[in-house]
Amino acid sequence: MRYTLGIRAQLIAGIVLTTLAGIGLIGILSIKIVENSAVYSKAREAGSIARFASLSSRLAAPLNDPSAPVRSIGAVLKGYGVSDFRVVDASGKVLSKEGVLPIEAGERLPYAGDMTIRKAGVGFLKGPGEALLITAPLSAPGRATLEFSMPLGGIKEEMAGIKRFLLLYAALDSVVIIVFGVFFLSRSIVSPISKLTDAAMRISGGDLSERAEVAADNEIGSLASSFNIMADRLEDEIKSLERVNKELVTAQEELLRSSTLAVVGRLAAGIAHEIGNPLGAVRGYLDILSRGLPDRDEEKEIVERTIKEVSRIDFIVREFLEVSRPALRSSGAVDVNRLLEETVSTITVHRDLSGIEIRTALNEGLPPVVMDERKLRQVFMNLLVNAAHSFEGKAQSRSNDRLITIESGLFKKQIERPRVRRRRGDTPLTAPPEIEDREFVFIRFTDTGAGISGEGAGRIFEPFYTTKAPGQGTGLGLFVSQSIIKAYGGEITLHTKEGEGSSFTVLLPPGEGHEDTHNR
Repeated sequence: MRYTLGIRAQLIAGIVLTTLAGIGLIGILSIKIVENSAVYSKAREAGSIARFASLSSRLAAPLNDPSAPVRSIGAVLKGYGVSDFRVVDASGKVLSKEGVLPIEAGERLPYAGDMTIRKAGVGFLKGPGEALLITAPLSAPGRATLEFSMPLGGIKEEMAGIKRFLLLYAALDSVVIIVFGVFFLSRSIVSPISKLTDAAMRISGGDLSERAEVAADNEIGSLASSFNIMADRLEDEIKSLERVNKELVTAQEELLRSSTLAVVGRLAAGIAHEIGNPLGAVRGYLDILSRGLPDRDEEKEIVERTIKEVSRIDFIVREFLEVSRPALRSSGAVDVNRLLEETVSTITVHRDLSGIEIRTALNEGLPPVVMDERKLRQVFMNLLVNAAHSFEGKAQSRSNDRLITIESGLFKKQIERPRVRRRRGDTPLTAPPEIEDREFVFIRFTDTGAGISGEGAGRIFEPFYTTKAPGQGTGLGLFVSQSIIKAYGGEITLHTKEGEGSSFTVLLPPGEGHEDTHNR
C-alpha cells in the first residue's frame, strides 16, 4: 500500500525545511563573517607585534654587541607568546630561529603596509586555518626580515561553539514551528477541509440536506461557501429529477394501460373480423339445414361446408394461441436447402404464385438447424405468399418484374454477451460488454414487388397489421413467423424500398457440433 502524507504533515514539513535552509544559510554567512573578523583581528595584532619587534631592534642597534638587535627581537616575540619565528638577513642567512614555521602558506590577506600576511593550513573543512604566517622587514640589523606565525586555534574553538549554538537554535526553532504549525494549520486549514470532506461523503451517501459549516473568512471559507451553493443546486436538481421521474412513471403507467387497451381492442377487432366471416357462413348453413333439404347430396355438401368453416375458425384460434408462445415440440436437425426445395415445389401450384418466377441460389454444405420442421416450413410458406402478394397492384413492365429470389448461406454476426450479476441486487459489472462473432445460417427471400412504405416497414411484424385488402389476410402471418424464429434463437429482418421490392432475411443458429469456420 502506498503511503502518502496528509496536507498538515506536508505543510509542516515544507515550513520546517524552509526554515532550516534559511537558518543554515544565515548561520554559514554569520560564521564566515565572525571567522574573517577574528582572523583580521589576529592580523592586526600580528602587525603590532612586528612593528614593536622592529622598533626594539632599532633601539638595540647602537649597542656594541652585534647580536643585541636579534636578541631584542626574540625577547619581544616571546613576550607576546610567539614561539615560532626566525630572522633572516638580506643574503638569506638565518640569524635567529625558534620553533617550526609552516612550510606551505595559503591565501594572502589584504593588509596595508609593507608586511605580508598569509593563512596556513587552509582547507574546505578546516575553517579559518591553522595559523597566520607574517613576513615583515626589520630596521636592524641591516636589511633583515622577520618571519613568525600566530596560531588560530582559539578562533576555531570559538567557531565550534557558534556552530553548536546555531544547531541548537535550528532544532528549537523546528520544534516551535511544528508545535504551532500543528495547532494553527489544524485550526485554519486541516479542520475546515476535513469538514468539507465529511460533508461531501454524507451528501454522496444520500443526505442532501448536509452542508459544510466553515466560518473562516479566507479562501477556505470561500471554498466552503461555493461547496454549499453547489450542494443546494444539486439538491434542487435531484428533487426536480425525482419529481420528473415520478411524473414519467405515472405517464408510463397510463401509456402502458392505454397501449394495452389499444392492443386488446385491436386483438378483439381482428379476431372478431377473422371469425365473423366463417361464423356467418356457419349460421347460414345451419339455417338452411334447419329448414330441411329434400336432396341428401345437397345436405351432405352443406354439412361439409359447415365443417370446413368450423375448421377455419379452429385454425384462426390455434394460430392466435401460438402467437406469443410457439411450440418447440418435434425439434430435430433440419436441412434448410432440402426444406426450401420441397416448399418451393409444393407452393408453385398455389394460385397466388401463378405467373411468378422463383429462382434459388442455395449454398451447398450448410450445417443443419435444430427446430421443428413443420414450423420452419410454415415460415417459408408465409414469406413466399407475402412476396407473391407484393406484386398485386404493380404494373408489369419487364419480363423479370415478377421474380422471387431465394438465397441461403452462412453469415457471421457480432453478438454482445449480456452482462451477468453474481446475485440479485448486485451492481452490474462496469466493464465493457464482450463482443463475439457467431455464425448463422441465413435464408433470404427477395422480391421485385411494390415494396413497403416507411410506416408500414416499421409495423410489418405487429400483430393484426396488414397491408392487404379486408378479408384477404389476418395480419398474423409475419408476426407468427417472427415469433417462431425468435423461439429458436434466430431473427427476421426486413430491407425494403417502396416501388423497388423487399427482402426478408431469416437468421438461424446452426446445430451443435458445427465448427465456426465459414465467413460471408
